Amino acid sequence: MSMKRSNELFEKARTRIPGGVNSPARAFKAVGGNPVYVASAEGAELVDVDGNRYVDFCMSWGPLILGHARREVVEAVRQAAGKGLSYGAVHEGEIVLADLVLEAFPEYQRVRAVSSGTEAVMTALRVARGKTRRERVVKFDGGYHGHFDGLLVKAGSGLATLAIADSGGVPAGIAQTTLVAPLDDRPAVEALFERYGKEIAAVIIEPMPANNGLLLQRAEFLRFLREITTAHGALLIFDEVISGFRVRFGGYGQAVGVQADLVTLGKILGGGMPVGALVGPADIMDVLAPVGSVYQAGTLSGNPVSLAAGTAP
Repeated sequence: MSMKRSNELFEKARTRIPGGVNSPARAFKAVGGNPVYVASAEGAELVDVDGNRYVDFCMSWGPLILGHARREVVEAVRQAAGKGLSYGAVHEGEIVLADLVLEAFPEYQRVRAVSSGTEAVMTALRVARGKTRRERVVKFDGGYHGHFDGLLVKAGSGLATLAIADSGGVPAGIAQTTLVAPLDDRPAVEALFERYGKEIAAVIIEPMPANNGLLLQRAEFLRFLREITTAHGALLIFDEVISGFRVRFGGYGQAVGVQADLVTLGKILGGGMPVGALVGPADIMDVLAPVGSVYQAGTLSGNPVSLAAGTAP
């Protein structure tokens, strides 16, 4: 199998783009060799620039549940793009997407569209801190919630600890607002709440962890998190960027009967186009500006082309 053209492009990219890639997972370090440069994709297959064909088990890291270049999605994008790529203003497609999301999550009343799963998580933490007027957040070792400073951390020594940065460029002061516990470890979580309970704004967890190996989380542990956060006045956030709309029309929390205060969703909402969303009840979500004092904004939030892909018939 020839990789000549892919290798040539990678060598060129390395002189222009850090590491030759715009996201580290694409560098193929985990599997060895140079990246494959994709020329096109359709259905379950990728075709690279050397003409090699592959069955795609990754599907753009999850969102392409309908496969590549699904005809209805491509046509919806084409029609929307013909009407303008970005408005920087409100449009009806925002309401259409919100209605679809709330149909899938009828226990909630509000949706805020953003441009990625990372943005959805960032917004969720800001909402939680604004609502509770607390600063600390609990996450679980091995859980991945995007590339921003506050959660790009790992556990220090001990069972339940202040976090240490898992990346260069993350200030220690920011990392230490995050508390890290081992996954599925009830005593460790109880110890964190015993020590920091009045400072904890939220607990965030992937209800079906995927980035540290696909794990089936015990419903009992999720129910425990619901109970302990409620008892201490903290919010429970389910990061369903990976699990949302994969296990059911809705989220994994619904499948196991545990309702979080906030749910984050990602790129699956746009069928591969850049989009994310935060979902929650009115009394929490309405702390967001312009109703409340918690600021969140984005020129491309609710982008008409991305939302058209997500609402394609």
